[in-house]
Amino acid sequence: MTAPARPSAIADDSGHGGVQILITAGPARFTGDLTPADGGLDVGPNPHDLVAAGLAACTTQTLRLYAKRKAWALGAVHVEVTWRREPGWLPADVFERVITLGGDLDEAQRARLMEIAEACPVHKMLVAGSKVETRAA
Repeated sequence: MTAPARPSAIADDSGHGGVQILITAGPARFTGDLTPADGGLDVGPNPHDLVAAGLAACTTQTLRLYAKRKAWALGAVHVEVTWRREPGWLPADVFERVITLGGDLDEAQRARLMEIAEACPVHKMLVAGSKVETRAA
């Protein structure tokens, strides 16, 4: 018999009126919050930060796995993602990703890794859009 699937993420609100939440994502537990301007205390990432973090993490892992499979000398990988909303744009949500690749790579390898970043599963999900199904417990 297989074990039931673990939820990808859980958010719990204590009911005390603040916007600080306890997030469980995989095996990790941490606090999520909003900025003071948005009514929070800024003690943890906001929901858009979490999406940006998922994109950054997935991009980094995708690049590492590809380079490993090709036996390329990829050194440190640094991916920064920022989110902003551009009213009037379609889509209005913009994630900007800046990738720094370390290691002894030639220009063709660097160019290929930048192409591979576009194949990151989270990138593809964000670009394609997703369906969210909601039900009461």
